[in-house]
Amino acid sequence: MRKTSRLGVLFTAWILVASPGFGQGKQPQVLRRPPAVAVAGADSAQPKTPDGSGASYILDGLPMLLALHHDTEVGTNKPVDVYMLVIEMQVMNSDGNLEPVGLQIHNYYTRFVQDPRNAFSPYDARDCRIWFYLQNRAMKNRNPKLGTWPYIELVTAVGARVIQTNEDGQVWWSDDIQCWGSSDRFPPF
Repeated sequence: MRKTSRLGVLFTAWILVASPGFGQGKQPQVLRRPPAVAVAGADSAQPKTPDGSGASYILDGLPMLLALHHDTEVGTNKPVDVYMLVIEMQVMNSDGNLEPVGLQIHNYYTRFVQDPRNAFSPYDARDCRIWFYLQNRAMKNRNPKLGTWPYIELVTAVGARVIQTNEDGQVWWSDDIQCWGSSDRFPPF
């Protein structure tokens, strides 16, 4: 086979392997918290675990995306700044319950607390932003010889309050969420 023909075959093979059909085996699964629309007669604003139970839990995994945009409240059209924090679940904890690895959970919460004068921790949204950037930097600069990997944790309070927005649907008030970073012994997938 001539050299140019071999290069053509290799280039074609590379195109096939790099195409979306041959890339990742499947698209990432996505879960939204809280649900965009309240379900009549259900307590849909309550945090849900990926298995659908109503238990609140600590969500931990890789910080994938943090986006801030402007929205408005339904009915009043008052401006509301909304964060979307996407966390991809990874193998964490050794409790025997395996997390659905690769599930991307899109978490929506306000930039500002509902009542700044009475909020227990009025800077939770800011803290999430800080931890998002710290953990991404730690992952990027991680020494490959270390036995732990950085991740982010998001906790949503049981009974977390929501506000209904025009574009994002239901979002949690940031008084009812909390973030921090940590490390785990399991490498990300």
